[in-house]
Amino acid sequence: MKIRTRILLVFVTFIFTVVLGLIYLLAEEIRPRYFEAQEEALVDFSEMLAAHVSENAVTTNEKGDILISTLSLERAIDALPRRNLTAKIYELDKSQVDTRVYLTDRVGKVIFDSDNSRDLGKDYSSWIDVKRTLQGNYGARTTWADPIYPEGDTMYIARPVLYNGDIVGVLAVGKPTRNLDTFINNLTDNLWVSGVALAVIAALIGFMIYFWLTRPLDSLQRYALAVSRGERAKAPNIGNNEVGDVGKALESMRKALDGKQYIEEYVQTLTHELKAPVAGIRGASELLKEPLPDVKRDHFLDNIVTQTERIQGFIERLLDLAELESSNSLKTVETIGVKGLIEEVITLQKDLAESCGLTLTVHADDIKLKGDPFLISQALTNLVKNAIEHASKGSEVTIKAEKIGKRIQISVTNQGELIPDYAIDKLFDRFYSLPKANGSKGTGIGLSFVKEIAILHEGEAHIESTDSGVFARILI
Repeated sequence: MKIRTRILLVFVTFIFTVVLGLIYLLAEEIRPRYFEAQEEALVDFSEMLAAHVSENAVTTNEKGDILISTLSLERAIDALPRRNLTAKIYELDKSQVDTRVYLTDRVGKVIFDSDNSRDLGKDYSSWIDVKRTLQGNYGARTTWADPIYPEGDTMYIARPVLYNGDIVGVLAVGKPTRNLDTFINNLTDNLWVSGVALAVIAALIGFMIYFWLTRPLDSLQRYALAVSRGERAKAPNIGNNEVGDVGKALESMRKALDGKQYIEEYVQTLTHELKAPVAGIRGASELLKEPLPDVKRDHFLDNIVTQTERIQGFIERLLDLAELESSNSLKTVETIGVKGLIEEVITLQKDLAESCGLTLTVHADDIKLKGDPFLISQALTNLVKNAIEHASKGSEVTIKAEKIGKRIQISVTNQGELIPDYAIDKLFDRFYSLPKANGSKGTGIGLSFVKEIAILHEGEAHIESTDSGVFARILI
C-alpha cells in the first residue's frame, strides 16, 4: 500500500474515532445532566409544598397531638382536571400534569396520595426518600416501573414538614422521566446525525486534500514513466507550488539528459551515414588526379555530385527531424479538409508513381481534422513516397481516410515484399531502413518524421504487414 494511501486511511480513521468517540462521551453525559436539572426543579417544588403544608396545614389537638390537614392539597389536585393545560415545549406537546405528590406523618405512614389515593395508609418509612428525610437528611430516590411510569424511571424528592422546628411529616414530589427520555433521545439522535455528518465532511475534506496532493504526484509519476520508456512526454503543468517545483526540476533534468543522449546518438549516426559517401567522394577525387579518359572522368564527377547530393539531403532531413523532435507543441493549428490534402499529395507524387508503373487510388470521406496542415502534409507525403518506393511494379497504392470514433485515420496500403517480423518494431526508429524495390536504401528518417508528427498531434503511427500488403497509418 502506498504511503499516501496509508496517511489517508489513518486520517479518516482518526477523524471518525475522535468525532464519534466525542459524540459517544457527550451522549453518555446527557442523561445524568438532564436528571440533575429535573432533580433541581423537583427540590424547589417539593420545598415550596412542604413549606405550605408546614405553615398552613399543621395543628395540634387538645391532647397536644400533631395533626396534618390534607384539605388544601386535595383541593388543588381535584382542580387539575378542570384546567386546560396546553404547553408546547420544543417538540413536546404537554397537556396534563404527570407529577405525583404524597404526604406522610412522622412515622412514614401515607396520609395523602395524589395518584387516586392508591397507597393511602401504607408504610413508606422504609423508602429511602422518606427514611432519610425523617432522619433530617436529604431524601431522594429513583424508582423503575413506578405505576405512574411503568416503562421507565420515576424520580422522587422528599422534603420535611416542620412544626416548631421538629420534623412531623414528609412531603414528596415524584415525576416520571418519560419527557426527559424524549428530550434525551431526540438530542442523542441529533448528536449522532451531526457527528456522523461532521465525520463524513471531515473525511471528504481529507479525500479532497488527498487528491489535491496526489493528482500532481500521479502526473509526475506518469511523466517519469513515459520518459523512462523513451516517449517524448510533455511535462505536466502542476502550478507554482512545491510539487510544481519538483516537476520543473525533473523536466530540466530530462532535457539535460535528453540533450546529452541526443547528441551522442546523432554523432554516432552522422559518423556512420556519412562514412560511405565521404569515402566515395575521396576515392573519386584521388582518381581524378590521374590522367583518365573523358568517359571515366565524367563518371567519377557524376559520382561526386551524387554522393554530395546524398549528404546534403541527409543533412536537411536530419535538421528537419531534429527541429520536430525538439518541439513540445504545434505552432499552427487549423481545420484541415482531409480529402483535399490527400489530393494535393497525390498530385505531387503522381510522376514518381507513374515512373514506377504504379496506380494511385484514393478513398477519402469528406472529413476534417484540426492540426498543422504543413506537418500532416509532410507526414502523408512520406507515407505515400515510402509506399511507392517499396511497392511491386505494376501494383496499386491505396490512400484512405476515415473517421474511427472521435479520431481520424489516414492509411496508405501497397503491394510489395512482406516486412520481416524483426523489422516491424524498428521501422519508426531513426535511421533504420529496409531496401527499396530497386535495391537501394533510404536515409531511415522519413518514418521517424511521420511518427513525430503523429505524436505532436497527440496521435500515433503504425505499420502492419500481411499477405494482402503493407498497411501504414496515422491515427489523429
